Amino acid sequence: MTAIADVFPSVVPVPEVREPGEGRRRIIGALTIVLGLFIIFVFGFGSVSGSHSVVTFNPINTSSGAPWGLSDLTVLTRWWNVVLGLIALAVGVETWLRRPAGALARFGVGGVMFFLALLLWSVRQPGPAPIGNINLTSVLVNSSAVIMVLIYGSLSGVLCERSGVVNIAIEGQFIGGAVAGAMVDSVTNSFWLAALVGILVGGLVGWLLALLAVRYVADQIIVGVVIVTLMGSISSYLNIQVLAPYPNLNIGNQPSNVAIPLLYKIPVIGPTLFDENMFFYVAIALVALISFGLFRTRWGLRVRSVGEHPKAAESVGISVARVRYTTVILGGAVAGLGGVAFIATQGQFQPGITSGYGYIALAAMIFGKWKPSGAVVASIIFGLSAYMVQNLQNSNVPISTEFLTMFPYLVTIAVVAGLIGRVRPPAADGVPYKRD
Repeated sequence: MTAIADVFPSVVPVPEVREPGEGRRRIIGALTIVLGLFIIFVFGFGSVSGSHSVVTFNPINTSSGAPWGLSDLTVLTRWWNVVLGLIALAVGVETWLRRPAGALARFGVGGVMFFLALLLWSVRQPGPAPIGNINLTSVLVNSSAVIMVLIYGSLSGVLCERSGVVNIAIEGQFIGGAVAGAMVDSVTNSFWLAALVGILVGGLVGWLLALLAVRYVADQIIVGVVIVTLMGSISSYLNIQVLAPYPNLNIGNQPSNVAIPLLYKIPVIGPTLFDENMFFYVAIALVALISFGLFRTRWGLRVRSVGEHPKAAESVGISVARVRYTTVILGGAVAGLGGVAFIATQGQFQPGITSGYGYIALAAMIFGKWKPSGAVVASIIFGLSAYMVQNLQNSNVPISTEFLTMFPYLVTIAVVAGLIGRVRPPAADGVPYKRD
């Protein structure tokens, strides 16, 4: 891998994102211990003795044939959650004592135990939930639609901010891609054309962001908020003046799934990963492509050098303005495609349908430390959280949904504050550049 410091050794001191230090590893261990104790005493002993939970694995993507079936699993809620809590507790104690290098991964194990315990606790019988079972396949498949959209948005943010431009406008690019995709697909009955138009609209919004931020050196945060407001207003106008009078322009088609032979037969994993629509597979391909482009190519080196030290980059003949323009437009195109992907899973367009996912994607990018792979992991966590909020509302769970909605942002604040690990954005991110 070519490092920026190798190209500019004397003028670009680029600190790498480091694993948490000794003190932070202890903090992570302590947090995981607290999480384990919470699972044991709230989800475990907080359940009535003898209560049970039923986990089902019923497939919901059957257009290409059902996967191999699994029998329902009935468990004693209290003791299963105690075991899950003990696993998180053991991981936390091991992290506290040994302070291993993979502390963040161990904290993730504690998070997985928390979500599993929460699912079992939410559907326990006797309990407040009217339904005494949880369909694990349904949870994963439905949350994968949210995760997919967040991946598009976080990748857009990675591209823009690696070049030094803050992209608060992801939400606006989502909106533009969604309304354009809904109209084009309704007229042509082709999501391929809808995707192309969504890319163009998102790229156009990205160009506007680049024009104001790069050429006119406007405040990038304010520009992003203005663009989101502008796109929201345009979408509301189109909904009232065009889509409502002409419902044939907003039919709400959804693309069919493309099953990968044999792999889609795997229980739970098959319907989640290998029986999805084309936008899901494109998102996975973009993660690999952007990761390779940013860290393995000359183009990526130029983008990262402009985002870290634009003056040094220009001193060796790199046009800072051109790199930022092209990268921000490309980021906008990715987010525009994400807007079409969103409408492909939700159906008809409605104002506000993106539900602030652009801002959640921005948080996922920060949590992922401005790396495509990290953004994917963060999108999974945030996507599961967002879906869990909706799912738990239907289960009458006695937990404030406002608290659940805050969870992804609380994690982001902890990460940005350095509580779970050191986070450092590109050095020139959000800093306007003027040639001398």
